[in-house]
Amino acid sequence: MFTYIQIIDKDSEVFKGYVYFKFDEDKLSMTMSRGMKALHRITIPISKIIDLTVENFYGVDRISFFYGGKKYTFINTGYGEAKYLKDHILKIAKV
Repeated sequence: MFTYIQIIDKDSEVFKGYVYFKFDEDKLSMTMSRGMKALHRITIPISKIIDLTVENFYGVDRISFFYGGKKYTFINTGYGEAKYLKDHILKIAKV
């Protein structure tokens, strides 16, 4: 799936851009991109995600969590990405 993400680290550095994400067993794999160039890949064990939040933000789902000192926020861009992410992450995290 492909959606918009914001990542804020502990020094308040912000990445905003698009991410391709998928679930493999108990891991969330993401490839960040800006335009046509892939920036880097991140693999997050679902068991290491903390403070998972699913909230309504101006009528769409916003899903946030912390991992490795960074806050990851997925903002729904349509076509079911938020539902896919929410369904899988909640199922795996057993929240």
